[in-house]
Formats: sequence, C-alpha cells, structure tokens
Amino acid sequence: YPDHALGIPRLNVMAGLAGMYFVRDGAEDALPIPKGKYEVPLMIQDRLFNPDGSLLYPVQDPGVSPPIPPVWIPEFFGDTALVNGKVFPYLEVEPRKYRFRMLNACNARFLHMTLVNGRDSHETLPFIQIGADQGFLPRPVTLADLFMAPAERFDIVIDFTGKSGKSFVLTNDAPSPFPGGGGADLPQIMQFRVTRPLSSPDRALPSNLVSVPLLDPSHRPTRQLL
Repeated sequence: YPDHALGIPRLNVMAGLAGMYFVRDGAEDALPIPKGKYEVPLMIQDRLFNPDGSLLYPVQDPGVSPPIPPVWIPEFFGDTALVNGKVFPYLEVEPRKYRFRMLNACNARFLHMTLVNGRDSHETLPFIQIGADQGFLPRPVTLADLFMAPAERFDIVIDFTGKSGKSFVLTNDAPSPFPGGGGADLPQIMQFRVTRPLSSPDRALPSNLVSVPLLDPSHRPTRQLL
C-alpha cells in the first residue's frame, strides 16, 4: 500500500505498508476447492531487528571508496522470517486440504521452499499449485518444492490428510543474494501443526480448473506508429 514516492517504497513496505486483496469471480466460486477458514493468506517477509525489538534497516557504509552519503541500502536481506507480520508462526490445521494464497513480500530475497516433517526430514508434503500471478492454472500441478521471486504469488493447496499429530516446517534453502550468495540464511519460514480434529468431510480437488485460451501465433496484427 505505499505511495511509491521516489527512493522510499522499500522503507514504507519495511514499516508494514504491505498486504493482500483477493479478486474473485463466478468461475472460482463454482470450483470445489478449499474455502472459508480453509483458505489462508501467507505473506512472507524477512526482517532485521535491533536488540530492543525495533526494526533495523541498514545504511550503506559511508567509509567506502569512493565515498557515498549514508543512505539506506537498496537491497535488503533479513535474518528473521515473518509470515503475516509474525516471527516464525505456527498454524494449527485439520487433517484435510487447505488453500494457501502465498506472496513473497521480501525486498530482494528469492525463496526456494519445501515442506518437511519437523521430526523426520525424510517425510515431505507436496505443494499442489492451482494458480499463479494471473489467476488459475488450467489444471492442478503437483510440485515437490516452490521457487518464488520477490513479489511473486502462488495459489497452493496442501493436503494434510492422514497426518494427524504431525508437524511440518516450511523451509527455505535459497541463498541471498540469489543465486550467488553465501548459503541459506533464512532456513525456516513457519510451521503447520496437524492438531485439530476433522470438522467436516473433505472433497477431492477437480482435475480441471478453468479454461485458459492461448494466443494464436499466426495472428500478428500490424500497428502503425506515427
């Protein structure tokens, strides 16, 4: 929600002026996908904190050569993950499918994420992608991991069926800066705890979502610019 004034949007977002809104239509309403309390937004950010808990946004080193004035760095990489404004939160879920509207709201950080059992790293859960930046995919796609660029969005279903009593951690191993950074420095994002009882029957995902018409490569309109 920042005003995008020259030189300070990153600072406004750092201060908390970031959020989501959903655009829906009749095609979405008709799909048998998780809805209501089973549709959860996940806005992922990284932050640095001072010892007193206040936000830290570093400045460039004024001692470099040639000298520069002390100004806030253009690319920011925090060492603490926030989801919806909370540090390493957890979400208690039922053993069923959930829809997650995921946004990489980091300043410059790429994310490469997997969903791993908190006690047995050999057990992972797949991501079922149903949408991206421009809306629904034609059909669900099962992914072992997620790769997200800054400002990128994913529409994801995770199936916790049969996982009662287990916990899963959303992990990240992308280095910063990407791809030539020094290693994964934001290894954990959040936790899912399958601790709630199943409150109602779950439904299977549809095999098809929406029709996505493709452009005709033979149709090449000519435009005259004066």
